[in-house]
Amino acid sequence: MKKIKNARSKILLRKSGRLLSSFSKWFSILLFSYLSIYFFFTFILSRITVEGKNDTNAAIKIYLMKSGIHTDFVVPVKNEVIDWTKSFPRANTGFNDSTTKLIAIGWGDENFYMNTPEWSDLTFNTAISAILGLGKSAVHATYYYEILSDRPVIQLYLSVQQYTQLVHYIQAQLVKDKKGNTIYIPANNKKVVSGNDAFYAAKKRYSMFLTCNTWINRGLKACHKRACLWTPYAGGLFYQYGK
Repeated sequence: MKKIKNARSKILLRKSGRLLSSFSKWFSILLFSYLSIYFFFTFILSRITVEGKNDTNAAIKIYLMKSGIHTDFVVPVKNEVIDWTKSFPRANTGFNDSTTKLIAIGWGDENFYMNTPEWSDLTFNTAISAILGLGKSAVHATYYYEILSDRPVIQLYLSVQQYTQLVHYIQAQLVKDKKGNTIYIPANNKKVVSGNDAFYAAKKRYSMFLTCNTWINRGLKACHKRACLWTPYAGGLFYQYGK
């Protein structure tokens, strides 16, 4: 009887092994196919241009600034349209420097922002959570004295109307309390802040279909500037402006 049971066990193990092997094979094929389709459409759709409007009265200078794979809007701290210090108080930054003239505004996965000061700090859980849209999002606001010269930059000019549309787009992405104030997110890991920056609660969830660059692209569409039909990467944005 023991020999029969052992033989049956071996047969079941072999069958289980074959099923697992077959599953792994088909899963790998499906994953490869999915990623191939994703990157194909990423390339194609990022090359399709959504034309913007060139207003002759456009005098408000803003920038798109690329940092690694991330892109920010860089705008004046204060002008006739908005004073960004009311949404992003300098008091929430370490330096609280009132002499800064520009502010970079970007959007992304909160968990990634708060726990990944360097790429070497990226964990599997953080990456999967961001890719699959499982976590909350945040807006990162950084004050600058001037535009940085060591990063790729696109310079744009907006009319008052276009800039107002961009302001409304950004403001609509922020989570606010009952009094209408933005919600500051303290950084427990001090390495993720530089002294002139802070994080704020935001709407929507980061994913491989809605990335920081997709968020910027939507902002360009909102203020009627040239944009990609869709892009998850900074390369698409910079391609549209010949960079």
